[in-house]
Amino acid sequence: MRAAERAGCVVSASRAGQPAAGSWSCSGVIVSRGPDLVLCHGGIFTPFLRAGSAALTAAGAAFLRGDSCGDDLRLHVQSAAVRVECGAVWGSGVAVAPRLVVTCRHVAPREAARVLVRAAPPKSAMIWGHVVFATQETSPYDIAVVSLEEELQGIPLPVPTEHFHEGEAVSVVGFGVFGQACGPSVTSGILSAVVRVDDTPVMLQTTCAVHGGSSGGPLFSTCTGDLLGIVASNTRDNNTGATYPHLNFSVPVTVLQPALQRYRQTGDLGGLRELDGAAEPVKVVWRLQRPLTQAPRSKL
Repeated sequence: MRAAERAGCVVSASRAGQPAAGSWSCSGVIVSRGPDLVLCHGGIFTPFLRAGSAALTAAGAAFLRGDSCGDDLRLHVQSAAVRVECGAVWGSGVAVAPRLVVTCRHVAPREAARVLVRAAPPKSAMIWGHVVFATQETSPYDIAVVSLEEELQGIPLPVPTEHFHEGEAVSVVGFGVFGQACGPSVTSGILSAVVRVDDTPVMLQTTCAVHGGSSGGPLFSTCTGDLLGIVASNTRDNNTGATYPHLNFSVPVTVLQPALQRYRQTGDLGGLRELDGAAEPVKVVWRLQRPLTQAPRSKL
């Protein structure tokens, strides 16, 4: 398995200094290390070959080897993820305290009576809990908080980050696709964009592979193991039904951390309820809309 990981990689291309212009990524195979040669899908370079497009520079290219995540860090981040089951629906979550799990609203809605949380193997503990908070449907932040009836034993609690660095290596942990049977998977990629409103991060975009069941799972820095955010969704084309797992979005942990800390210390949900009152520019970002002031004008 480790030999296979060393042969794999993630290739990412973007316009340096222009994260809003988009980024593209795909998996690749290292076919030679002297000279360094990588075989990957040529489609990610198409935007740079069009007439009038800026050329791809070294600053806009990123290369993440499949073995970038060490064994200790891999075990740490895998153990931090939990499976969240709510009736027939299941997804992922992350333990932020011994009796507190954060996941997505569409995984654990506020009307849910009870929620079953399962730790990752080899612990595989099953603990019941209830939803103490879930954002409203009108909120751009798809977040729910589950309080557990017992403590999760032996689960490493992640350290929330305070800073984000576009282009850094990141990992998503979740119970996607066959997660119910096979446990959590770790997918690697690049933090391709940090979307800000008034200089405050409100959305993270990564190139990690995110499949159904990964919603609510943690996004980690591959280098430090710090918690960066909560995975909210991948991208789907409503016209064709196609899903793009390598284009996905997470809620920055910096949006949640002050409210979570306040709740843990006082039991006050006031900070979490403020997520329902997000400003209109934040809603525009999460609707993946271009601000009207920046809309392109037709030349016709």
